[in-house]
Amino acid sequence: MAQKHLDPRLLERLLQGQISPAEVRELAWHMVEICPDCAQTVELDWATASDLGAESLQTSAPHRAGVRPDAEEAGISFSRVRERLQETMVILYKEREAAPALLKELEGHPVERQRILIHNKPRFRTLPVAELLLEEAWSLGFEEPGPAETLAGLATEILDSMGPTPFGEELLNDLRARSWAYRGNFRRIASDYRGAEEAFQRAVAYQGTGTGDLLEQARLYGLRSTLCRARSRLAEARHLLQKAIQIYLAIEETHLAGRSMIELGVVSMREERHEDAIQLLERGVGMVDADGEPRLLLVAHYNIVLCLMKQGRFDDAMSNLPNVRRLTVERASRFDLLRLRWLEGNILLGLGHEARAEAAYLEVRKEAAEQAAAFELASVSLDLAALYLRQGRHAQIKQLAVEMLPIFQSRDLHQEAIAALLLFRRAVEMENLTL
Repeated sequence: MAQKHLDPRLLERLLQGQISPAEVRELAWHMVEICPDCAQTVELDWATASDLGAESLQTSAPHRAGVRPDAEEAGISFSRVRERLQETMVILYKEREAAPALLKELEGHPVERQRILIHNKPRFRTLPVAELLLEEAWSLGFEEPGPAETLAGLATEILDSMGPTPFGEELLNDLRARSWAYRGNFRRIASDYRGAEEAFQRAVAYQGTGTGDLLEQARLYGLRSTLCRARSRLAEARHLLQKAIQIYLAIEETHLAGRSMIELGVVSMREERHEDAIQLLERGVGMVDADGEPRLLLVAHYNIVLCLMKQGRFDDAMSNLPNVRRLTVERASRFDLLRLRWLEGNILLGLGHEARAEAAYLEVRKEAAEQAAAFELASVSLDLAALYLRQGRHAQIKQLAVEMLPIFQSRDLHQEAIAALLLFRRAVEMENLTL
């Protein structure tokens, strides 16, 4: 559906038997998978309409070219629509009930065997199974983006292998768009930016032939913004997030609006608008449901500390660090622990504790290498090089320069970064490097 709850005008046309088969399928999906409250509303309105009789349907229906529909025909049309909708909902309820056991059966096999089962056994090819795979992929994505993309890829294969369904091609395309958007996000987390761009392009194309669901549109805006931010296309990231926030507020999705507000705060921070960033982050914290998505608190508070550090307010940043550490230990992934230690190293350096900062950078560098986090490995190496430069340790800087170029070239990082690194290495070789 195009909003959180059913459009009253669509509900009125439903009761008049004047909606298309595609809208019937979309309604069934909405009431079963998205909003059971709307199913209760429809049941109450159906009961009222049945009590009033077909005559009330006739008088409430809009006129077409001055012709009023016959009361008996209106009653028949109403009954047919109700029957069609209920049949579609029954199919979906049965598929949803069977989905957890089917997913468990799939997960008992290696990935290649899972693909064979999906293509050869129709019982696995249902929308609820695909949705469960996407939910599991999302929960895994930040910590293990590779396995998460494998799960999302299986969902894509299910959707692409399905023949005609009672739910229509438009709804399938909504879920295809979501699966490719998730895959783009997992590739972005793994620093595969070129692969992420390709996945997001597929997601946009599928969404263009979907149902027009506003929630799906806003989700895709938000995920695309993270890639734009990673590739320093900050104006584009800001625009996408503003569109997402506008949608979420319009359909009263306060938590999702708060999440996007936090992400917009991160973009503002990257734009060096630190006061604006802190305000957006704090506003976002006040809107999100911490129990429903606790990691958002970590993201917001981490970036508030980062803003304080970037403003040179190192004492304030250090005093806020214990709260971030608590949230990280309680809720975070191994990668989040790496980022926290890196942030701590930068704050320690700002406070003048060079030896402790170096120890933190070396820990982060070792962990980033083990996690194959190319961007983080290269970036913390630059921080370490800056510290060595301040200390006049040119031999260590040269070694870092030699090690860093293959890191940058191993991923699809922007050409300016590689050019800057080449300049850095040349300056090291000439021993005229400045901070």
